[in-house]
Amino acid sequence: MRTSLLTILSARVNTLDTSRISPCRRPPQTEPSLPVFVVFVFLVVQFLSSLRSLCALCVLAIQLCFLRLILDAQFRLRRVSLEPMPNEHWWNADFDLALQPARDPSCDEGLQVQVRELALHALIAAKAEDSVLLFEPPPEDFLRYLKHRGIEIPEISLFPKVRSGFQFRPYGWSPQAIALKEHYDMSVTSPPLKAVRRVNGRSFAHRIEREALDCNVPRGAFASLEELRVLLFSEPDRPEGWVAKTEHGNAALGNRRLRTRSPGEADIRWLKTRLEQGPMVLEWWLQRTKDLCTVFNVTADGRVENFAVHEAIHTVDGGFIGAVYDRTTATPEQWYEVLAATAKTVATALSQEGYFGPVCIDALIWNDCGTPRIRPLVDLNARRHASEGWCRLADLWGGCLYGRFFSVRKLRLPATYEEFENALGADTWDPATRTGTIATSPLWLRGPGNRRRPRKLGVVFRSRSRDNVFAMERRFREVFEK
Repeated sequence: MRTSLLTILSARVNTLDTSRISPCRRPPQTEPSLPVFVVFVFLVVQFLSSLRSLCALCVLAIQLCFLRLILDAQFRLRRVSLEPMPNEHWWNADFDLALQPARDPSCDEGLQVQVRELALHALIAAKAEDSVLLFEPPPEDFLRYLKHRGIEIPEISLFPKVRSGFQFRPYGWSPQAIALKEHYDMSVTSPPLKAVRRVNGRSFAHRIEREALDCNVPRGAFASLEELRVLLFSEPDRPEGWVAKTEHGNAALGNRRLRTRSPGEADIRWLKTRLEQGPMVLEWWLQRTKDLCTVFNVTADGRVENFAVHEAIHTVDGGFIGAVYDRTTATPEQWYEVLAATAKTVATALSQEGYFGPVCIDALIWNDCGTPRIRPLVDLNARRHASEGWCRLADLWGGCLYGRFFSVRKLRLPATYEEFENALGADTWDPATRTGTIATSPLWLRGPGNRRRPRKLGVVFRSRSRDNVFAMERRFREVFEK
């Protein structure tokens, strides 16, 4: 009888399927806990002392059933603890501007409207088991549109209410994000705000470029118009000119191209306003031929994880408008090696400052008297990258995917998604081949009677080749642009 009892209990342990257990942050527990072991020994002793009593045997059988229930519950809890924790995504798109010590983005109503709209782009960045924290409910017709095209919709929470049992994952660790994480019951560690603010500053990236990468494109910092004038007149003549950048900014909103040593009146007005926020930096303007983006995570000890490179699409003035994920071709090896080495250098510098987490580095290829050259550290962003949702779709679907933002004021958009699909013609989305065109943000916001157009429209073009997706973009513009 003793052998059969041990056989039953050992069988319960041996049948635990460990092949499906995925890595997580919590250490696995594989040995029975002390209280369960004590209960087991007690039951065995009790059984041996009461073999002659049928009543005691029945009681023991009931106790064994309870013991099996305890073991089942313990194993289920261990399996749950080993599963990856779901995330609640918060796309705080004013992250970069919120790092300016003298500026409160919440006071800028126009900016906050754009932030609330951009938060909707987290819907395609999240997995089905995740949650998205939004400022307003997404339109139901837009959610149906995404579902019918094979895009799974995550759970939705409305700010400031947060979801229990989820791990907070913001776009970037702004002061508001660091305060908000305290409302979650699942603890998450964030880097110090002082470190986040410092490493996202232009001056920090300039120091790495000059000292570690031996690059002379950064020309210096200035805190007044007079200091800028001294910098410009110490420079040799440059037909391409220079670019002035604020310490913190995003999407080139804090950049101003200066074509001559003597800025015009419009330039001076712009510079005066920006200098009120703090010192700025000056760089050579480089005529880009291609933009690249390096993304990775840096650990607390300075290691690079999940390194990847994709092509970014910018305006002529350097403003981000899209990204290309081409799974059919690879980044040229000579550029890839430079970008990988730069990522290691940057990761070391970030770790020394106390930062850990997601990193996005802008890079560009430029033409130097007929010779293509790379600037591997144009801007350093210690945060998630803006095209993360498009990247997730590209990983799911493969092929070549081009995601792009369009200014809605330049488009003639139809009233319904059905009309939108009909206007696309042959480029409408085909669920079977997963090729065609999809709107990744709503055509309309809010409900009937109170609808308005968003400021930007996200669109994905997906096909088998790079040439095809850019041809689809051209046809899209021919149909919808004013």
